[in-house]
Amino acid sequence: MTAKPDLAVVVIGCRAPASIVGSVKSLLDQGIPLEILVVNSGGGDAKPLLHDAGIDVPVIEIANRVFVGAARNVGIAATTAPFVAFLADDCLACPGWAEARIRHHSAGVATVSSAISNSHPRNPVACAAYLALFARRLPGLPAELALRYGVSFDRRLFEEYGLFDESMRVAEDTEFLARLPSELEPVWEPEVKTIHRNDTRLRGLLRDQYSRGHRSGAYYIGTTSAKPFQLARNNFRDRRQIRKLARIGLSGSELTFAMHSMPILTLALFAKSLGIYFGARDRLKNDRKTPG
Repeated sequence: MTAKPDLAVVVIGCRAPASIVGSVKSLLDQGIPLEILVVNSGGGDAKPLLHDAGIDVPVIEIANRVFVGAARNVGIAATTAPFVAFLADDCLACPGWAEARIRHHSAGVATVSSAISNSHPRNPVACAAYLALFARRLPGLPAELALRYGVSFDRRLFEEYGLFDESMRVAEDTEFLARLPSELEPVWEPEVKTIHRNDTRLRGLLRDQYSRGHRSGAYYIGTTSAKPFQLARNNFRDRRQIRKLARIGLSGSELTFAMHSMPILTLALFAKSLGIYFGARDRLKNDRKTPG
């Protein structure tokens, strides 16, 4: 009789991209039983895509595109393992990703975060993308400097503290974690590494950074008294801190290539800062037009 998996992993897809095949394969290659579920929204058809790759896992299709919080909640409701993790369709789970999570959860830890690895550590554009997005989640960072995201959860937390906010375009995980008491702060576990597929071309990087900035600006302007220009300026100033974090969290050739990517990082942060400014400004305009 096969033992029931301890960890459910909800793979979150949007429009069934081809990359989701690699995401699921990285979980099947973990070497331990997992309860894998794909939740795809916005069209496409993930089931035959996976089937053509020789993969047979449950898939839930949602016709309309939904925010990540809603996809998370669908996955939570449709799985039963005592611990729940999530993996985006542009990410891969490194070897040991699941085992390290289960080890902590089985020892009584309610929430376990993860580090991020670079998909193309020798490509300068990818290095810039990596640092722009994940400078506070580098594998070599000490716990006091690390941001605790990419979290897996003890399922009982959702019964006690509710589910993810389905109306938030971004930061639904931040909002949920803020509901938890301080003693349930996620453990920083660099052994749990997720590979994010970073852009390798400059145009794609700048477009992605602007888009991310626009979403972030619209979100942050509703949570702070700072003006759009202040939000944008603060983001651009991060480049000095990112350089310091890279020297702490990376080593060897990976650090060398990261240092060579700094001029591209500056362009990426400028693009994101522009996005933040216009996202925040547009949100303020829309809020003024909306009747109170």
